[in-house]
Amino acid sequence: MTKAIYNHDYFAELYRINNGDPWQYEQRWYEKRKRDMTLAVLPYPKFKNGIEIGCSNGVLSAELAERCEALLCMDANSTAIQLANQRLIHGHVKVVQGIVPLDLPPQQFDLIVASEMLYYLEENIMLQLVEWMNTHLSPQGCIVACHWRHAIEGFSLNGEQVHQILKQRLHYYHHTQLQDADFFLDVWTHDVNSIAVQEGLL
Repeated sequence: MTKAIYNHDYFAELYRINNGDPWQYEQRWYEKRKRDMTLAVLPYPKFKNGIEIGCSNGVLSAELAERCEALLCMDANSTAIQLANQRLIHGHVKVVQGIVPLDLPPQQFDLIVASEMLYYLEENIMLQLVEWMNTHLSPQGCIVACHWRHAIEGFSLNGEQVHQILKQRLHYYHHTQLQDADFFLDVWTHDVNSIAVQEGLL
């Protein structure tokens, strides 16, 4: 795998001019609602270990941490890493700076989260990340992807293209699909059974 081309200046400027919260995760109802919906579609109540790829300042990470026994949060931006470390003081959460796909860890995960970040990758880099996902999801795990549906300026991919690629390339069962007016939200699992079947209701 080759190292991703990461636009350090673009993201550094975003964090600089927006007081460490470029997408206003802490202010916007859109962001709070989207986080709530992302957490709600997780098919299992708890996960042994999870990874959030592109954790930004750790707002979503803090809520994912409540569902994971261990959580690894990764971002390429140094300011994001600093802010996430300040927020995520839980002993079972580790925050690391890294660029996908080169810096992705070798172990498997029960939960893989990619929220609002895949369209910042070149398509060939995203395909390498999908290849990693196809070999690093544990048998009892799930992958969650959530992305903005509207135009993304300055990048080669958009949310619709990202989720089309995921649907075409991921080798897992497409468990949940939600198309909000503003974002796509999809879940893939190894287990093809519904929650009701898993709990013996059917």
